[in-house]
Amino acid sequence: MLGLQELLLNFLFLIVFLLFIPIISELNCKLMTYRKKKWIYIISASLAIISCMSFPIPVMDGYFFDLRLVALTIAGLYGGIPSILILGGVIIICRFIIGGLGATATIIVITLLTILLSTMYKSFNQSTRTKKVILGTALSLTAAILALLNSIFIFSMPFSATLFFLYIILTIISTALLIYFSEVFNESLFINKRLAKAEKLEVVSHLASSVSHEVRNPLTVVKGFLQLMMQNDLPDSQRKGYLKIAIDEVNRANEIISDYLTFAKPAPENVKTLNIKEEIQHTLNLILPLANMKGVKVETELEEVYTKGDDQLFQQCLLNITKNCIEAMPATGTLKINAEITNEQIMLIISDNGKGMTKEQLARLGEPYFTTKGSEGTGLGMMVAIKIIASMNGKLSVKSEVNKGTNFYIRLPYLK
Repeated sequence: MLGLQELLLNFLFLIVFLLFIPIISELNCKLMTYRKKKWIYIISASLAIISCMSFPIPVMDGYFFDLRLVALTIAGLYGGIPSILILGGVIIICRFIIGGLGATATIIVITLLTILLSTMYKSFNQSTRTKKVILGTALSLTAAILALLNSIFIFSMPFSATLFFLYIILTIISTALLIYFSEVFNESLFINKRLAKAEKLEVVSHLASSVSHEVRNPLTVVKGFLQLMMQNDLPDSQRKGYLKIAIDEVNRANEIISDYLTFAKPAPENVKTLNIKEEIQHTLNLILPLANMKGVKVETELEEVYTKGDDQLFQQCLLNITKNCIEAMPATGTLKINAEITNEQIMLIISDNGKGMTKEQLARLGEPYFTTKGSEGTGLGMMVAIKIIASMNGKLSVKSEVNKGTNFYIRLPYLK
C-alpha cells in the first residue's frame, strides 16, 4: 500500500526516540539534573524529527509527508516552550535544506501548531492520563488535518484518499500510544520513588525509635542510682556499687550510639591493608573475658590472608558477631573461627553451637528493630556488621538451626 511502509518506519523512529531513549535515560541517569535530562529529551526528539523527514512519503515534486508533526506535538507538550521553539526551528531548517514547494507550507503549519502547543502545554501537564491522551491526540490530529488542507487548497497538492486515511489513522494511533505509554512509565516511576522514600522513612523511624528507647533505658537507670547516691547515710561500699552500675549503663548507652553512628557513616575513612589473622586475634583479646565468664571455649584455625578495609570498623564487625555467638550459648559451648582462601576469596566462618534461629528469625536478621535477645538487644549490632562487610565489597550470609547453632559466612576480596 502506498506510503504504509514509510509511515510505519516513521512510527518506529518515534517509539525509539520519544519513548525508549527517555526511559533508558531516566533509569540509568538517576543523578543527572533535570536540565540535562530535558536537553537529552530535546536532542532525542530532534533525531526523531530528522529520521522521520529522512524517510517520507513522496506525494509530488518537492512535497512529501511524514510523522514529524507527531514528534513536535508530543515533545512540545512534555518539554514546554523551549522544546516547542527548538523543535519547530529544527523542522523548518531541515525542510528548507531539502527544498521544494512544501518548505513554505511547512512554515504555515509549524507556526499554527507552535501557537497551539504554547497555549495548551500547561493544561496538558496538569491533566490526568486519559485527558492527556485525548488532548495530545486532538492537537496532533489538528496539525495533520491542517497540513493536508493547507497542501490541497493553498498549494494544489493532488488529493489522495488512501494517503489521507493512512496519514490521519497513523497520526492518531502513534500519538495516543506514545503518550499513553509515557504516562504509564512516569506514573510507575513516581510510585517507585514514593515507595522507596516511604521505605527509607520507615527504616529511619524504626531505627530512631529503637535507639531512643534503648538509650533512654540506661539513662533512666543512671538517673535513679545517682538520686540514691545523694543520700547522706549511704555506706561507701553501696555507693561504689551504685556508681559501678551507673558507669556500666553509661557505657551501654555509648555502645548503642556508636553502633548507630557506624551504620549512619557513609563509607570507611581509614582504608588500609588488613591482616585477617591479626584482626581476629585482636578481637579475641577483647571478647575472651566475656567468653570465659560464659564458660565458652574459643577455637581458631587461621591463615595469613589480607584484604582492604578500615581496621576499627572490621574489628567492630567481628566483635558484634562473636558477642552474639557467645550470648547465644547460655551455659557452655564452643566458638569456632576459621579463615581460609576459597575461589580467590577470603572465607571467614564464625560458628557457635548455641540456641540457633528459626527461618523467620533468620529472614529478619539485620533489621534495626529486630533482636533475638528480648529486652537486652536492639538489632543494631548485626545491622552494623552487615553494612561494614558491604563497605569492604564483601558479603555476609548466615545459616542457622534451632538448638544446633549458627554459622556466619563472611566472603571478602583476597589481596594477593
